[in-house]
Amino acid sequence: MTARGNGLIFREPHKVKQMLKKVAIVGRPNVGKSTLFNRFIGRKKAIIHETPGTTRDRNDYEVLWKDKKFIVTDTAGWSSEESVFSKEMAKQLDTAVQKADLVLFIVDGKTGLHPMDAQIAHQIRLSGKKTILVVNKIDTQAEETKGYEFYELGIDDMVFVSANHGRSINDLLDKVWSSIKYDRKTKKEEELLKIILVGKPNVGKSSFVNAAAKEERSIVHDAPGTTRDSLTVHVQHNDKDYMLIDTAGLHRGSKVKDDMEYLSTLSTDYAIEDADVAVLVADASQGIGETEVKIARLLVEKRKPVIVAVNKWDLVEDREEAAKYFVEQFRQRVKFMNWADIIFISAKTGQRVERIFQEAELVYKQYCKQIPDGELSDAVNEAIARKTFTRKGKSLKIKEFAQVAIKPPVFIFSVNDLELVHFSYERFMENCLRERFGFYGTPIILKFRKYFRIAKRQSEE
Repeated sequence: MTARGNGLIFREPHKVKQMLKKVAIVGRPNVGKSTLFNRFIGRKKAIIHETPGTTRDRNDYEVLWKDKKFIVTDTAGWSSEESVFSKEMAKQLDTAVQKADLVLFIVDGKTGLHPMDAQIAHQIRLSGKKTILVVNKIDTQAEETKGYEFYELGIDDMVFVSANHGRSINDLLDKVWSSIKYDRKTKKEEELLKIILVGKPNVGKSSFVNAAAKEERSIVHDAPGTTRDSLTVHVQHNDKDYMLIDTAGLHRGSKVKDDMEYLSTLSTDYAIEDADVAVLVADASQGIGETEVKIARLLVEKRKPVIVAVNKWDLVEDREEAAKYFVEQFRQRVKFMNWADIIFISAKTGQRVERIFQEAELVYKQYCKQIPDGELSDAVNEAIARKTFTRKGKSLKIKEFAQVAIKPPVFIFSVNDLELVHFSYERFMENCLRERFGFYGTPIILKFRKYFRIAKRQSEE
């Protein structure tokens, strides 16, 4: 079920592509796995904290080194604890190793060989995966002698690095590069569409990730705050590749009680910047509350295309009436985002999960849409003819106009007097552009300037 109702879904022709190779980073807690992961991707993506168990889920990210792309996976620390979370984390790590083409086994060069390192080495040997032993926290060449004891683990391919200071990271990437083999006859991998899931705790974001990946990629638990970091998962749907970004639940600022929750919120904010499409996940049983409005405003500020996914739809009885109520409530409380589609899903049963990917493709195309000059001219002139705006005895006149950007589409209007521009006229012009060109699912930006000549782009041949 969708609030738009009449949208047609067009699929791209099938293209032959190869799966990216996967590199898993494993090791016991606090040896620097997330720091190395952040080094690889060139930014602070994974939360780093001295508390063991900060990383709970497998976290994927696409990396380009020289002429090769690969997926690097950060994993939870290999732990012998018996808690429910520790068991789930160990399961995540085992699965990451099984799915990996190459394993980077991280050990702590400062503290030296640990009994748990031998257990992990044994598990990796049983997997039969090609492995590079990475001795971390080696800040100088003189300290490399400390790492020789790790040869006892029986892994000859070894490199000494300092993930924190960046020492020898390029040497490690070169080793990864030489270990990855791609079929040169296969077509080049396309850019992955990054879809971020945002919403308050316990609305089912992690369940959606698991349903889309068809495996337990994100730990799901009744306790709010189970997802601490922004988790990135590589998935495939209809022969296309996507990056799904699961985020920690956002709270109002007054509810942030400790530094871990603050870091989670900050991580979510960075993840929104990196995403191509945002999915605002709401709970069908709770409706649209203050938190959803806050998140919607954040997405508009970030100028991202948005899909609203109403989850747990399987628990709703009178669905027709509930859908009408939910749509009406959203349109009333989130008027500034009336261009977003609403899709009713169930991550638990898989209902309409695939539709989110189809819709993401559509709204991203709207986000990237460039209107030909002639068509834009027809639309604006028609809007001007439909409604003239007069204020204080003076008429607003649009002298020139042009689309100057995409992602999102940005339009500049050069007018005779800026004081005559009223928000109601801005809204009218935006509605005219949307009626003519769609732009559903994406914000569009209208900027009004005092008259000057706008340099228009050349029309395409």
